[in-house]
Amino acid sequence: MALHFLSDMNTNQVKELQKKTHLAFLPIGPTEVHGRHLPMKTDSACAQKTSMEAASKLSDEGIESIIAPTLTHCLADLVNSEVGNITLRYETVASLVEDVCVGLAKWEFNRIMIVCGHGEDANMKAIAEGAERAMKKNSDLKVMLSDWWPKSLPSLNTVCKEAHPEWDFHAGEAETAQMMYLEPELVDEEALAKLEPNWRGEHFFEYLAEGRQTMADAGAPLTYFGDPRIATRETGKRIFELYANIVVDEVHELLGK
Repeated sequence: MALHFLSDMNTNQVKELQKKTHLAFLPIGPTEVHGRHLPMKTDSACAQKTSMEAASKLSDEGIESIIAPTLTHCLADLVNSEVGNITLRYETVASLVEDVCVGLAKWEFNRIMIVCGHGEDANMKAIAEGAERAMKKNSDLKVMLSDWWPKSLPSLNTVCKEAHPEWDFHAGEAETAQMMYLEPELVDEEALAKLEPNWRGEHFFEYLAEGRQTMADAGAPLTYFGDPRIATRETGKRIFELYANIVVDEVHELLGK
């Protein structure tokens, strides 16, 4: 079945879909610097594609959904010293998520799966707070923030080819492979060829706990970890499949199935 994108639908089409489902996807990702080789929209594009893949799998099961417009700005402070990066304040993110969830629930899409492509701790907390506020306003509303990243780690070790996928937190093999699969024309191959593996992600969270404020200070002066040069389109396809399967399982939980 065809996917249902809220921004592409007219009001009569939304009314018809109301009769079939209460499930909505809300993809989120920042406009954020990703190394020197990936586009600013990497996180939001990957969040949207993961939502689409999950929605397609659920449709095959007879579970329809609506996909809300992707929120392409959120909190992205760690690379905010890099040219082109845009970050939002914590309160702005929380309020934005709250308002969108309340808006979706108003039209009976009251089972909302948030798929965020950006795992910065403060950002995830802001999104979670916004979801909690929305649920307090509407007792029929249930919102779940996907936990796809930690759940994927055991399997990611078999999908990725780099030595340490568990230290690939930003713009490494995984995200490079995903963008090669999605929009290869946006991957700067010349810049990519110059990037040596960066395994300082092993200590990334230690550095943040010490109070380091930027990704450069936390081991990634060029805003990437891992080995992006090893990425392939096929790996990107397999990563999306992995993430989508995780989100599908989470939706089943959200729907009580």
